[in-house]
Amino acid sequence: MNQIKRRSQFVTGIQFLTGAIAAGLVGSLAAPVQAQDSFGNQVVQFPVDTTVEFEFIASHGAYQSSIGIVNLDTNQPVAVLFSETKPYDTAGTGQPQPSSPGQNNIGTSVDFLGTIQGGTVRDQFTEFTFEANTRYGFYLESISATGQTRRTVLSTSDLAAIFDGALDAGNRGGITGTRIAWDDDGLPRPGKDSDFDDFVIEAGGYLVTAPCPPLR
Repeated sequence: MNQIKRRSQFVTGIQFLTGAIAAGLVGSLAAPVQAQDSFGNQVVQFPVDTTVEFEFIASHGAYQSSIGIVNLDTNQPVAVLFSETKPYDTAGTGQPQPSSPGQNNIGTSVDFLGTIQGGTVRDQFTEFTFEANTRYGFYLESISATGQTRRTVLSTSDLAAIFDGALDAGNRGGITGTRIAWDDDGLPRPGKDSDFDDFVIEAGGYLVTAPCPPLR
């Protein structure tokens, strides 16, 4: 279950942003994300400590990739969210994997598809706590099969990542919360495919408020 837990600096309560499994709670408990929140290409930042749970959706491409979080104030990576254990599901099996013209987001079943079921990524969910008033972004690092080519792109470039939705948006057209879809090329060049399906994750879903446990 996707969820976000938020604790205020005054410990007045915990807020949860949950995935589709909690949709039934939303009618009575939902509250909007605070206006100061920012979750997009320019910056990821919250006014209070906020724990966000992420879900891996799919990947495409022959490169082996990992996605993580970078502190934009220090320019240092601070966490890895998901890391491929192999470049794609059929890697090493000898099965042909034809390339295909890119399609945005989940895209196509070919073009070096990577899934949880196929073992490319082992963990479907992970979470990270964003510290209050700290500027963050995401990075995608990709390595070729020979290891000779390594490239890293940042979500602060709209050529690298597209943010679709909002953390408290529920399920909208098959997207829960915010979908972050990546193009691992991330740089303008002739012939760039701009398919934004090389790595696809989702964050958030439903914001639910619950009381804090009593202090001891």
